[in-house]
Amino acid sequence: MEEHKNHEHKKAELFLEQQPVMEKIYEKGFAGFANEIGNINKAFEQHDCCVRCMDEGTPGGFHYAGSGILREKDEIIAELKAAGVKKITSHDGCGAAALYAKANGIDVSEADACGKKFAQEIATRLGLPHEHISAEQMNRPKEFHVARIAYYDGTGRFNYQNVKELPAGFIISRGIQKDSASIEEAKIAFSIATGDHGFGNKIDADNPFVFVVIGKTTEEADQLASELSGLVNERAKIEKFVAPTV
Repeated sequence: MEEHKNHEHKKAELFLEQQPVMEKIYEKGFAGFANEIGNINKAFEQHDCCVRCMDEGTPGGFHYAGSGILREKDEIIAELKAAGVKKITSHDGCGAAALYAKANGIDVSEADACGKKFAQEIATRLGLPHEHISAEQMNRPKEFHVARIAYYDGTGRFNYQNVKELPAGFIISRGIQKDSASIEEAKIAFSIATGDHGFGNKIDADNPFVFVVIGKTTEEADQLASELSGLVNERAKIEKFVAPTV
């Protein structure tokens, strides 16, 4: 009970800490906020081509929920080959791995082992190295998620960590995976953010979750926004952004 109280207190602190940035995004829109920053192009610089979870705690590279554990293996392998990935990772406390465990009748205490095994198998089949990211290495508290944004990235290059002014968020690499899978990942991101392992009811009509769709062109941004239109509600909104040429 005391541990739960401590977690909730920490969540409240981090929510308030993020509020000034989120208020700017609500007021100016993400594009207006990004233009005000002035160095948004750094978020689109070439990355290490490593596959990581969409978890906000594992930024950089290409992103899939659980590094693809919720997808059909052959389909994932084909996408990763086409993208030119160089390494596959798994991580502690993976929510997607927990979803996989529940769906397959596996005890949730074994979820991280499932995630690690899956990533290792994909890496082996692709002839690539595997790395497991510990809770201590992650860019968030190990006990809960702090993302109030999901970046729905059509470029396959976006990394919020490269620009200190950008808020931490889930990253969905729409640029290298099919639309139906990406939409499901966006649903998962919202579910996590508004659930017990996220900010829960703190995300409301006054402080909605934001899906930032990132397109290479205005037309692509419009298309990506249309893919997520069914996810809009009083607790979730969409912001469109056209990536700079780098």
